[in-house]
Amino acid sequence: MLYDEARMALTKERLEDLRKEKKLSFEQLSKQLAERGVNISHTNLKNYEINDPVHPLYGRTRSMSIEYLVAFADFYDVSVEYLLGLSNSRKQEYHNISEQLGLCDGAIEELIQCKENSSNEQEPQMYFTKDTTVLNDFLTSMQFEVVMEKIKQSMFTYYMYRMSQDSVSTQIRKEHTEQMAEAQKVLDACGYCSVEYDLISQVHMEGAIGALNAYLRKLPERFYEENRDKIAW
Repeated sequence: MLYDEARMALTKERLEDLRKEKKLSFEQLSKQLAERGVNISHTNLKNYEINDPVHPLYGRTRSMSIEYLVAFADFYDVSVEYLLGLSNSRKQEYHNISEQLGLCDGAIEELIQCKENSSNEQEPQMYFTKDTTVLNDFLTSMQFEVVMEKIKQSMFTYYMYRMSQDSVSTQIRKEHTEQMAEAQKVLDACGYCSVEYDLISQVHMEGAIGALNAYLRKLPERFYEENRDKIAW
């Protein structure tokens, strides 16, 4: 996989974002790196973030030394793959999970927290205290597929609604006001009514809410029946 212009631009963008997250100037960053034994001038640090292809120093990231690359990764606590644009996961230990499932670091951390909330070797937990019990059940249920499909349909129809509201569509409607009014009369006469995409989007989302609500209502009783033999009174 080649380190092309797009990835080089992404490296520069991520270096800038990481520095700004720590609220560091180039001078401050240079000083803190020096304290770790890596000497990079504030001028070079600035050059590494130049993201304008027209700028004469734009290609500096391509010639960054391995020492500097590792230093940046260590300082910002991210993976080298993340800096190079080869992964969207900042943490090395999340890289494989991110690549396989397409999850961001925040989502992975939430799943790890679910696992930690469900583990207690000294005192085995009841089913209703295990986050993973609910998570596994929902993700493998038919309702999960229904909810996800309804949400995607809602998002798509809302996208269509917003696209229909852009300046070009608005202008076309203004230019054909009379024709649209006549068309609406025909629809009314035939018993049809036009519905905006935003309303259709709401209907799909209500469907998602309904499917989730139906699943959750049955969950307590079903879990109890499935686990009653395992409960130690």
